Amino acid sequence: MTQAIGDYVRLTRLIRAPRQEVYDAWLNPEVRSQWWCASPEMKPGVCTIESAVGGQYRIGMVAPDGKEHIVIGEFTELSPHDKICFTWTWETNPEFGGNSRVTIELFDATFEDQPATELLLTHERLTKPLERSDHTTGWLGCLKSLGKHFADLAEAAKA
Repeated sequence: MTQAIGDYVRLTRLIRAPRQEVYDAWLNPEVRSQWWCASPEMKPGVCTIESAVGGQYRIGMVAPDGKEHIVIGEFTELSPHDKICFTWTWETNPEFGGNSRVTIELFDATFEDQPATELLLTHERLTKPLERSDHTTGWLGCLKSLGKHFADLAEAAKA
């Protein structure tokens, strides 16, 4: 499900990994730097995360032209394996979606009798249509990269 109405974007995805691993993928800088990209043409960039309420993060992705797009913010709520809330401001373009808020909610699920996670992402306070549209595209790419990250790990484990 994808919604981009009002002042928010809401996406739901099934990730083929246990909830604890998906939660960790968002907060562990070593893991996040393996998958954080909005498209296959981009590469992960800077990744610093202080995973505590009030902790700061600074995460980037590098475009094919070499320009790094960096987002910064602060964690406002962390409920282990269930919920992650954080503020969101583009360091490289603070006016675009600045002072918005992202909530990641994780729920137990199964896929082919294996543990999986239903992920619900809500990005609020996106007041302009272009902000909602561009952030929807970016989040769809990031969630696809997250799913691919876990699919690649599963393939490597089979080998």
